[in-house]
Amino acid sequence: MKKILIIVMLLSVQVVFAQTPEQQKMIEKAERMRDSILNSPEMKAVMQQDEVMKKKQKSNTKTKQKTIPNVKAKYDKYWTNTLSSNNDTKLKGWNNGVAYLVFDYGYDLRKDEVQYVKVGGIKADGTIELNPKNKVPILKPLKDFKHSNRLFDIHDPESYQLTNEDTGFKLNSYLLVYQNGVKIGTLTIGNSVKVTRNLLTPGDLYYGDEGYLLSWVYAEEACTLKANEDFKGDLSNTGTPLIVETNETYNLIFKPGWNLV
Repeated sequence: MKKILIIVMLLSVQVVFAQTPEQQKMIEKAERMRDSILNSPEMKAVMQQDEVMKKKQKSNTKTKQKTIPNVKAKYDKYWTNTLSSNNDTKLKGWNNGVAYLVFDYGYDLRKDEVQYVKVGGIKADGTIELNPKNKVPILKPLKDFKHSNRLFDIHDPESYQLTNEDTGFKLNSYLLVYQNGVKIGTLTIGNSVKVTRNLLTPGDLYYGDEGYLLSWVYAEEACTLKANEDFKGDLSNTGTPLIVETNETYNLIFKPGWNLV
């Protein structure tokens, strides 16, 4: 079919030039031959077959396009909107400009805002700078800490043993990231994104990882916190029992001011 179409095109081109009577007769004869070939039952059958094949080919192409599944990128909830520093002080992929890091210590209901002190910042290139110098102005006594149960793997508040328990004390396992007065994120220090996410998001607590998470502490005076607990319990939230036995021991000594434990 391609050869026939090429021939027809060439013949059409030739008739536009001025020709002698003999040449014109030859052209007319060629045109009659062309028409005879194109209008023959055999040629019509070939052309119809070619048209059917073209339609079938288009249909197959559309079918293939419809049946090819949409391949979605692998979803990892732990790394959604999450950046890491890869063992240095620079966040890979940071493109949010300059931000500052704060340690929150309360909430002002009258002003409807978080109370915090600045402890560092993030440069435009993602470099993290930590420089906690400011005092935390409002603190609760250390003896109240055991009721807030901020050590995730201690279940019984009576497991705590405290010294200088009336001194002001505040522990956070994170820093907040602020920009232009608005919170845009949370910064943690540890060795596993799963540990961080699971401990700070209780709904994911049972799908964790082995690792550690550092906490920031501000103490008004020197004090100590000890805890020793043997625990056995069902930690499942799926309906299938997940019996876990643990032994956790803490012996934390805090100096006045800022501590990282």
